[in-house]
Amino acid sequence: MNDKTSKRMTAAHLRRLDLAIRNWELLGEQAAGRGDTELASTYAMDAADLKAIRDAYARGDLDSARSMIDSLDTLVRDQIPLQLYYHLFPNR
Repeated sequence: MNDKTSKRMTAAHLRRLDLAIRNWELLGEQAAGRGDTELASTYAMDAADLKAIRDAYARGDLDSARSMIDSLDTLVRDQIPLQLYYHLFPNR
């Protein structure tokens, strides 16, 4: 894979992850709107974890991104786009 292709792939992974994070944040906002502050708080913490993974991936710190992904609950980990997940974990 050449550098240009790699940059395009990284940008595509980041766009997809940004969408997943925003969807997770929207679910938290909906929970807050229903008055479920505990659930809204959980969504906010999960979104922060996903943002940390996004930031690590964006700066090329793949080992940190992998480590953070491994520490996520399954439901939150499932928010990571499959293409990005399998890019980071090709043997899973």
